[in-house]
Amino acid sequence: MASIKLLKENRVTLVDELEDHIELIVEEMVQRKEFTTDDCEVVKCESGPRMRVRKALDIVYCKGEDAANMFMFLCSQFKQNNPKPMPEKRETKHTGDYHKSIQKHKQALKRRNECMMYYNTRHGEKVSFSEHFVNLLLVKGHYNMEIKQHELLAFGQHRIQLQGKAVERTQIKPGQLFMDLKHRPPPKKILVSGVAGIGKTALVQKILCDFGSNSGFSTFDFVIHFTFKDLNLVNKPTNLRNLILRKNGHLSKVLDEIFEKDDKLLIILDGFDEFKFCTGCDVEWFVSDPDQEADIVQICSSLLQGELLPEASVLLTSRPTVISQIPVECIDRFVIVTGFSAEEIRDFFLKYFQDEDLGGKMFDLVKINHLLFTLCYIPVFCYVVCSMLKESEGVSTVQPKTMTDIYTQYLTALLKSHTRSSSESATGDSGNIHELTESVVSLGRLAYTKLLQHETLFYGDNVDLDKVVTSNVVSAFLDKTTIQEPCSTVDVYSFTHFTVQEFFAALYYMLEESPSHDIRNSEVYLKHRASVGYLDLFHRFLSGLLSERNQKLLSKHILLSGTNTSESYIPWLLGEIKKHCESGAYVLNHLHCLFEQQNSSLAENVRPEKLYVNISDNPLSPMDLSVVKYFLNLVSGTIYELDLTATNISTEALRDLQPYLHRCVKLWLGENDLDVEAMQVLGEVLQSTDSKMQYLGLGWTNIGDEELTELLEPLRKNQTLKQIWIEGNSVGYKGLSKFVELCSKNTSLKVVAIWNNVNEEEAEKLKRESPVDFFTISFNDDSMWEGWGEWILQRCEVSNDEKLVSVVAKLCNPSGYNLSIGWVQQWYTTLGQLIRTRREHCHAEDIKKKLEKLEKTLHF
Repeated sequence: MASIKLLKENRVTLVDELEDHIELIVEEMVQRKEFTTDDCEVVKCESGPRMRVRKALDIVYCKGEDAANMFMFLCSQFKQNNPKPMPEKRETKHTGDYHKSIQKHKQALKRRNECMMYYNTRHGEKVSFSEHFVNLLLVKGHYNMEIKQHELLAFGQHRIQLQGKAVERTQIKPGQLFMDLKHRPPPKKILVSGVAGIGKTALVQKILCDFGSNSGFSTFDFVIHFTFKDLNLVNKPTNLRNLILRKNGHLSKVLDEIFEKDDKLLIILDGFDEFKFCTGCDVEWFVSDPDQEADIVQICSSLLQGELLPEASVLLTSRPTVISQIPVECIDRFVIVTGFSAEEIRDFFLKYFQDEDLGGKMFDLVKINHLLFTLCYIPVFCYVVCSMLKESEGVSTVQPKTMTDIYTQYLTALLKSHTRSSSESATGDSGNIHELTESVVSLGRLAYTKLLQHETLFYGDNVDLDKVVTSNVVSAFLDKTTIQEPCSTVDVYSFTHFTVQEFFAALYYMLEESPSHDIRNSEVYLKHRASVGYLDLFHRFLSGLLSERNQKLLSKHILLSGTNTSESYIPWLLGEIKKHCESGAYVLNHLHCLFEQQNSSLAENVRPEKLYVNISDNPLSPMDLSVVKYFLNLVSGTIYELDLTATNISTEALRDLQPYLHRCVKLWLGENDLDVEAMQVLGEVLQSTDSKMQYLGLGWTNIGDEELTELLEPLRKNQTLKQIWIEGNSVGYKGLSKFVELCSKNTSLKVVAIWNNVNEEEAEKLKRESPVDFFTISFNDDSMWEGWGEWILQRCEVSNDEKLVSVVAKLCNPSGYNLSIGWVQQWYTTLGQLIRTRREHCHAEDIKKKLEKLEKTLHF
């Protein structure tokens, strides 16, 4: 794979060198039959020559080594015949102002960031990083993007070329983010993803603090920080220069030098999931000049895709819910923030309470509550738990069991504190409880309205704020900042954390009998462009707030009379879970909502005819794992299918799920990194006398002969398994030949080993030594593949539009299939009809464009 490796290592340089020649190179690739005409059209559909180079390279990666060799040959020919003038080498000398500005800028960043931006920090209270920051686990690699949208573009035999592209799970420190790891070029564009409250913004602040203190990131002269919260306030065309100077006026004299030496510049874009234009980043044209005026979404897209300041480094942070909107081809390194370890949770408690005995006592209390302790791996929840314990002056009589419980007890503790300080009357006083209810409803209305509008910052002259800012209790949940505009100063408000806004939005929805915009109405959902996953936490909070225990707790502090949301919501939730479990649709967030109820009797109303549990395509957190186990404990009997594809599942998690794996007829574990110990867990399941497993999927799990051999002995004892899929791995003839003797013991078993390390001669030998249907080592017209195609179509039908795009993107390379096989053309025709129907009814323009591109690709 030398040529592919070289192309990847020189990707950034090739984009610069080939932008003037790419169309001719692609046409020549078609002439030499290395590209299809469809491939050529896909490249030409990209906006701008640099994007065309990137797309051509992506296609070459999927085509394999021969195509890569030809591409490199053509590149050298065109560069030789049409040399592109090399840019003059930049001078490294700078003016005195430049060096002075470096120090001045670092001082400003240190001043702004040396104290943590903590939720509900009291006025005048400063918490330094040295006192409270606890290291977060950063894991290199990303399943949802790097694997999905590159490795899986070609679903045919070309995929074998991509086996080496396994996700790296390397623990790294913040200071290593932009370093050269494993002798590869240092990355320019980095995506840091993680769930709500995991510490992405704290990580960004740590970077800014370290840079300002000369404690790290010395390869950069300047670090410019933007939050999408702030960028949402830009409602007219502007340019990058003005955006930078809004908060960095001290750089005005040297900004031209900074732009000139952009390889020494780091730009941080924090909170992409809060960007109101996050679904519109597939822009038609780019900005290439820092003084060129454009809409804010075009400036951000141009920075990310290297069209604006191409040598600058960019760090982007986001929740996983919207990362499908990010142009994946521009990202060089994917990093997942995985939160606190058990020891770091304890460290956080000790630092928070600033008393080792008290902090240790509180930590021990939380540790015995498994679910509460599991939630504490997320730093924001860890903080809220500590705050709740502190405000309650000890241990609450009601132990929180869910995320909503924590926030509800946090809310009531602050309300109780407010009533003590603001009134001599008891909490239950009629006038006081009415006043509190009105304040909470007003705050909730603001949270709900702005959540639907994808807004997290609110101007002081906003009508919705008038009823809120006058309430004393509101200051516990809203932050106020005064910003300098060109002609005036403006007060800007935001919730102390985005999860707090989502909680109050759910609280309002529960309290308001007829919300002006009911998000459960499909038209309202589409109108507000609520992308997949955007309202997940909102729904979890809503379900938890409607639980009997939290209703009882809230009723002591605010008025709940007249609310009937529960009467309609709970039947709806149970109906959705049943529908998803019968169709095989993605069900994880609905299971979270059921978990928030903590009412085991509700499961009696979820009795699908066949139980399908699809939680694929998202890395499972510890809390996700607890939720899945909770549900599987409530529903007895056979699990017809459990899909754990691309969930980043660990051996430890697999062992935790082991009791439920015995009940599975179909278990899919593909696109996870499985080791020998994981195989041992599966072996124990297979040789168990109560195992019901008939289908086991281990495709693209990075296993080889050693791992596969662990299943040999268990399979000798197993009499239920019909098919084992190990496609796209590193298994060779040595490993597969050991399975030949299984033929006589289990005549119904099929081993699908397509796209492994087996050559044609070895494949023929294996077929001679075993029954004709035992091994499937090459693509054929076996009815098994037709069944596979029907399964894919079923998944596409139950997927929403956004999920459909990601699924079909894996399959849209007709050149990877043998089109003479009977079912293949009909399968593609049916798939095309489904895409066409979805496109015609799709209201989200960005998804509609992607569906149109996929539809064009299927015309062969």
